[in-house]
Amino acid sequence: MKILTDIFPLKAQFLKNEQVRLRIRLSNPEPRSRNLTVQITVMHLTQAVEEKEIKVSLRALEVFTLDVELSAWNTDFEGFGADVSLLENESVIESGSTAFDIVSNWRKATRYGFLSEFGPEETSDADVEFLLKFHINLVQFYDWVYRHDDYIPPQQEYLDLMGKKHSLPVLKRKIKECHDCGMKTFAYGAVYAASEEYYRAQEDSGFYTSSGQPYRFIDIFYIMNIAEDSLWRSHIVGEYEKALKAENFDGIHIDTYGFPKSGISKVGGNEKEIYLDKEFPVFIRDARARLSQTDPDCGLIFNNVCNWPVDGTAAEADAVYIEVWEPYERYYHIQQIIARAKNAGNGKPVILAAYLKPFQEKDRETEAENAALLLTAAITANGAYHLLLGEENGVLTQGYYPDHSTLRDAFLPRMRRYYDFIVRYGEILFDGTLRDVSMTHSGGDNLEYQFKNGRFSPYAQPDSVWTVIRESHERKVLNFINLTGNGEDFWNKGKQPPVLQHDIQICAEILKQPKAVYWACPDGEDGKPKLLPYRVEEGQRGKVLETCLPELRFWSMIVIEF
Repeated sequence: MKILTDIFPLKAQFLKNEQVRLRIRLSNPEPRSRNLTVQITVMHLTQAVEEKEIKVSLRALEVFTLDVELSAWNTDFEGFGADVSLLENESVIESGSTAFDIVSNWRKATRYGFLSEFGPEETSDADVEFLLKFHINLVQFYDWVYRHDDYIPPQQEYLDLMGKKHSLPVLKRKIKECHDCGMKTFAYGAVYAASEEYYRAQEDSGFYTSSGQPYRFIDIFYIMNIAEDSLWRSHIVGEYEKALKAENFDGIHIDTYGFPKSGISKVGGNEKEIYLDKEFPVFIRDARARLSQTDPDCGLIFNNVCNWPVDGTAAEADAVYIEVWEPYERYYHIQQIIARAKNAGNGKPVILAAYLKPFQEKDRETEAENAALLLTAAITANGAYHLLLGEENGVLTQGYYPDHSTLRDAFLPRMRRYYDFIVRYGEILFDGTLRDVSMTHSGGDNLEYQFKNGRFSPYAQPDSVWTVIRESHERKVLNFINLTGNGEDFWNKGKQPPVLQHDIQICAEILKQPKAVYWACPDGEDGKPKLLPYRVEEGQRGKVLETCLPELRFWSMIVIEF
């Protein structure tokens, strides 16, 4: 049995100049006392920035929690690794690692998760601790409302329109627990959904098809008209305001259903055409103006279902959030969505809600887990965040979050290493100065980057190593995602384990001498960077850096710093 059972930061994200604190859990499985030394090394990329050593005496069979205070860093948008060694008699007997990041504002890094269970039986804080261990710093409180047109319930316990039971004290407790862990809480709020009772009382504010029938969703919700002259618009923003004031939420998740995209307004008995791609940006802007009077730092996230209408809304929300559905079904489509969102958002963080249906198949969990690792790599390597995890060990498989699936306990450590990796190298993975040159600088006649000893593709061909190349004047970042052994490239299907790749040869044209070349990977026991040997040769087109990636399991990253 392990002695070093867990390591994680006590906040999902630390603010600039805030003291960093880690929690280390130890368990002595033996019926004898033990004198141990805990060594902690804090790394910023390849540099050690703090070291700490703590003596611990464990009694026989004792379970012990050690909270460690580290420095407060005056920095912004930087990730750190905390590597822990456990020594006995001056010999390392176990090791582990975690990660944390420091920002001036949560908008710098938007790791989105969810909570969806607020019933009176919810007494545990294991769900919030799960989010904490995965460094989720934004939490969507999904479908918590009494009614979609009347958010605050008339009593402490209530049923929503889907028949789920909720408790207002439980909701408030979970909001507080998230705040205590450095997380921002976002209230789910559908932009145009109302109960039939509300619609019947306000038919003038309904939204209608070209045949004159009211738009409806799953035969429960009526779609209302969000245009400026509709009473619904002021009403729903008023409900958002109630969520901020009454429940202490930090922002609103403005949900849409992807349809309708246009319709007919009947305000005042006058029919006119309404196009929602024009209305949504103005709605978000007006909502922010009103809500900022309640909370100047109020966050707004808008759901661009299937990448629509991202070109208009991206400038108005705090992050570019896209719920991914068909026909965006291949890995290369993920790359396309992110590229378009980044352009539309002008550098804002991009979040993809890409739900993994394979986790619904209980007899094929391993294939689902492989798909999760590959999709996490695909989204992150292209510089975006992934809404996938929430509740206690929960994983999203479709759009109604209470019907989520559960990750196996055996898979959790591996998935945590991926999320540690994302935080540790966040300033590289989400570097806004990097531009994607995968298709213009590699493959075919493009010789700026060349790879040998494998089958490579800049656009995620089946049974290949997908090369995602992003660069700036200061660094080159090469991500390798292993799709070998899988004969199709659909991201939402179960995957076979990739074929292990060895000794990938890399040639990259450079203009100046590199400062460092290193390799990092989330598939090992830790995400420590490893310096790579390299040489610079003179070729017909100038200087070429040559190096080798020793192995590729699922995902590896090489960074060339200048």
